[in-house]
Parts: sequence; C-alpha cells; structure tokens
Amino acid sequence: MSKQNLKNQVVKGSFWVFGANLISRGVSFLSTLILARLLTPEAFGVIGYGFLIANAIGLIREMGFDSALIYQKSEIEKAASASLIFIFLWSLCLYLMVFIFAPVAATFFREARLVGLLRVLTISMVLNSLSSIPMSLMSKDIDFKRRVIPEVFNLTVYGIVTAIFAFLGFDYWAFVIGVLSADLVQLITAMILRPVRIQLIVEIPILRELFRFGKNILGLNVLNFGIRNIDDFFVGRMLGTVPLGIYNFAYRIANIPATNITNVIGKVLYPGFVKIADDKQRLREAFLKSLEYVTFLTIPVTLYIILIIPDVVHLFFPKWIEAIVPIQLIAYFGGVRSIGSGTGSVVMAKGKPGLLLPISLTQLVFLAVLLYPVTRIWGLTGVCILVNVSITISFIWSFLLVKNLTDISLKSVLKILASPFLISTALLIALSVDIVENLSNWKYYLIVLKGIGFPGLFLIFSILFTDIPKRMIQDLRNRNL
Repeated sequence: MSKQNLKNQVVKGSFWVFGANLISRGVSFLSTLILARLLTPEAFGVIGYGFLIANAIGLIREMGFDSALIYQKSEIEKAASASLIFIFLWSLCLYLMVFIFAPVAATFFREARLVGLLRVLTISMVLNSLSSIPMSLMSKDIDFKRRVIPEVFNLTVYGIVTAIFAFLGFDYWAFVIGVLSADLVQLITAMILRPVRIQLIVEIPILRELFRFGKNILGLNVLNFGIRNIDDFFVGRMLGTVPLGIYNFAYRIANIPATNITNVIGKVLYPGFVKIADDKQRLREAFLKSLEYVTFLTIPVTLYIILIIPDVVHLFFPKWIEAIVPIQLIAYFGGVRSIGSGTGSVVMAKGKPGLLLPISLTQLVFLAVLLYPVTRIWGLTGVCILVNVSITISFIWSFLLVKNLTDISLKSVLKILASPFLISTALLIALSVDIVENLSNWKYYLIVLKGIGFPGLFLIFSILFTDIPKRMIQDLRNRNL
C-alpha cells in the first residue's frame, strides 16, 4: 500500500470513528446524566460491582485473539473462523463458571443482589464473543466507515434503553437490560456487515499462531484491567456500595477524553501503524502527527471538565455533590491516558507487545501495595490521587519506550504539548469564578458563559497563535472525506 493511500485510509478512518463516537458517546453521555437524575448512588454502586466482575471475565474471553487477528499476515479467513469458534466455546464455559460461582462474589462484596445480576449480565459475554471477530476483520481492513456502525448502534441503543427502563422504575436492572439489548444489536449488525465464513474443521497450527501473539496481548490486557479496576475493587470492598457508586459515576464523567478520543485513536492507529512498522521514519512522523491532534483535543477537554463540573453538579445534580472532587481529580487520569494512547499502538505494531508488560506490571504492583492504606486513611480522594500518580509513571515510561523504537526527541513532544496546555491553563484560571457561592443571582447565565466561553476562546486563541486547527481542516479536505 502506498504512503498516500495509507494516509488517506487512516485519516478517513479517524474521521468516521470520531464522528460515530461523537454521536453515540453523546447519546451515552446524555443517558448517564439522565440516569444520575433518576437513580441513586447506590444503584450505580450495585451495577459497578456487576461491571467489574463481568469485564474481568470478558478479558479472559478475548484471549488476545482480536489483536492477533489484526496482526495476522496470511490465511485470514481460516484464522477468523478458528478464532470465532474457539472464543464462542470458551465464552460458554466462562458463563457456566460465572453462573455457578456468582454467590461467592456476592458473599465477598457483601451484596446479595449480585447473584441474579451477574447471571443475567454476563450473557453479554457470549454475545460479544460472536461480534468481536467480524469487527476485528473490519479494523484489519481499515474499513472504519462500516466498522463504526455496530458501535454506534451499540452505544446508542444502550443509552436509550437504559434511560427508558430507569424511568420506568427498573433501578439497577435498567443497566443490564440496556447492555444486553445493545450487544444483541451490535452482534446482528456486525455479522451483516462482515460475515465470517465458518469452517467447522479448525486448523490447530493457525490457532497456535494466534495464541502465540495473543498471549502477550492477553497478559497485557489482564494487567491493564487490573490497573483500571483494582481501585474499584478496594473502594467497593472497603468503603461500600454507595461510595463505589459515587466513584463509578465520577469515573464515567471524568474519563470523557479517554473513552472518546482514545477510543478513536486505538481503533485507527494500530492497524495503520502495522502497515508502516518497518519504516521508522514514517512511523515516527505518523505517531507525532497523531499525538499533536490528540493533545489539541484532550488537554482543553480535560481542563474544561475540571472548570465546569462544580457548578453543573451543584445546580443540576445536588445528590452527587460528593463526586465533584473525584471527578476533577480523575479528569487528570483521563487526560493523561488519552494523550498516551498512541504509544501502545506503536509498540504492538512493531510486534513487541511484551515490552509493555513490565510497565503494566509495575503499575499494578504499585496500586496493589498502596491502595489499602491509602483507601483506609484518605478514602476516595486518596484513591484518586494514587491513580493519578500511577498513570503518570506509566505515561513517562511508555513515551521513553516509543522514543527508543522511533527515535522521537523530547523537544518535539514538549513542543506539541506546550500550546494547548498554556492556552487551556490560562483560560481555566481566568474563568475559575465561584458561581454558586458568590454570584447566585446570575448563576445560570454565568454557567452558560463558562460553558461556551472556554471552548470558544480556546479555539480563537489556537487559531491566532498556532496553525493546528488550519492543518487539521486541510488534512480532512485533502483526503476527500
């Protein structure tokens, strides 16, 4: 594939994935706000336990085959068929284990409602086992125009169905009904868009080759899951259901950059980087370009959340006031995670996912050792600060790793970070007015002013002092999107 064609496909892929995420995540975010009005922190805490366990089992289900299939160089259809059959059968076994041991999880977390919740919620694991392979094949082909459709339907259906059933009084079961409805729609859509030709005779050598690559991805995913969820484990076990609900809600809101921008970057960059992994200069240029655009979006969004969330919560979500500080602290975590999202794609594209394992292992050990005393002494605030320290260590280490693989310079990275950081920080300081306490008569007008003023002024100053917005528009136009 030529350099120009690859650029076209990656930029087009970014456009389609970002556009789809903007719509679907917008619906999902609106749904979260509606749920915050309708449900209590306790309901968020109960489903938080369920998602924690279901997502843990889901990681084991994948076996790293999704990434291995994207990396696969030959006999793609045979590999896809073998992956689908193996993952489906493996998922059925895992579901049976969950069904049997659900009471054990309920006893451990001292939450009896978990038994029925887990037995229904983890049906989604079986549905996802069938949809993951066709979606991976579309990613491999950099066919993101079709690849985003199942995800748009998934997130949109989840947001709408969950909100409807919460309004009807289904409490935390609204989340379960939303997840199963969304995953079923995603499965049907994915199979229609990219059918997989099933070959009942599975070739063991192909399966062995997929597992050889996938085992490192599996190990990395398990470690990353532990890093992302060990805090939930300690909060739920030590502080209880309601604090876990508050923490879960704070994480959802504060991780907007990570769950939107990172979601786009991860899906588009890894397949694109794989195709140019042997050309160090092209890989370096592609990485720096993606870093520039991600940084331009992530930093202002992160500081915008820190700025606007106290006023929004006080005015519209008073029962979630205890979530304000956690949201502001975790916003840093989401921002750093988003900015560093491309590093893992570079390492995996070079065929060296094992290099990421020490980073994740160190991060997990750091959290495992310190979370108990920190949670016990400082509660949710201490947990948030500790998680931020952990992601900072991972961020620095990952960039040093990419520096060795691509020969990027520290100066080039700092230059990319400087402009959006300085502009956003200046706006954060200028607009940090305590609306609720000092200007209550004008609070609704001023919150609108903050809400519009920050992004508007950031864009104006970026156009005046940088050429990033202009180049982003030119890239989109030149790719005939």
